[in-house]
Amino acid sequence: MITLDKLRDDWEHLAERDALWAILTDSKKAGRKWEITDFMATGESEISTVMSYLTSIGCLPDCEGVALDFGCGVGRLTQAIARHFASCVGVDISKQMISQAEALNRFTHCRYVASSDTRLPFADNCFSFIYSNIVLQHVPRHISELYLREFVRVLAPGGVLVFGVQDADLTGFFVSLLTRTRQILRIRSRVKAALGLSAGNMQMHCLPERAVRSALGSAKIVDIQYTNTAASDFNGNLVYSEQAPAGGCVGKQYCVVKQPRSFDRAYTKKPDARPAGRRASAEGRSISRTEQLNRLGVVDKHDRDV
Repeated sequence: MITLDKLRDDWEHLAERDALWAILTDSKKAGRKWEITDFMATGESEISTVMSYLTSIGCLPDCEGVALDFGCGVGRLTQAIARHFASCVGVDISKQMISQAEALNRFTHCRYVASSDTRLPFADNCFSFIYSNIVLQHVPRHISELYLREFVRVLAPGGVLVFGVQDADLTGFFVSLLTRTRQILRIRSRVKAALGLSAGNMQMHCLPERAVRSALGSAKIVDIQYTNTAASDFNGNLVYSEQAPAGGCVGKQYCVVKQPRSFDRAYTKKPDARPAGRRASAEGRSISRTEQLNRLGVVDKHDRDV
């Protein structure tokens, strides 16, 4: 069984060799060909798409609160999220990724934390928004389920959780299984060939909807969208789809709200609206580092996993 220690070691190797391409595996960018400006611009575009989508379904989070980017890597999405929220935190299993994120960071109200534990190093109910994309697909199912429970724990009542996973198309199970096996082998081979790795496999895993619903517990799933994130060469250009591809693995994005029981009625009907492609802007204000740490309940230490 794959452990968190193994995942951490794999991603430390990947981050050391070519962190940007390990995050966005565009075949044209292998071998350190990502320009950092172009790479970070994909984060701005993705978060703009997500915020427009949340606006379209009437589910914008409280932008005066704190946002969390889970599996932040070098901060591609964290910095984009920081433009919309009063404070933002990126967390990643790899210290190498966190070091690069801190070096690239441009916002005083944006902080990064390395953590290789299934219990997130944050207090209960402290985030108004949690986002994670193209992350849980690299995490084994039993660990992903634990992280989903943690997302619900640290999400504030009324907060919004948006995360992406990959799921199998059960209408063509054997075709899906074969396609998935080939994709896993292809991605691993490409990673090793491009980066010259003797260690550091990029694991790929599906998470079925029934497992997602079970792990989320009482949190309310507001909407589920098909996305293009299952593509082997996903380059950060997030696109929503009306229907899943015929056979193979599919990208799914879940929008979840943690609400008191008295608010459940507001989210019993799935909205029909689709993303309108308009940017939803909410510039974040800077807060002091002390205030940020106190709010999150995080120890201010960088020389160890917290």
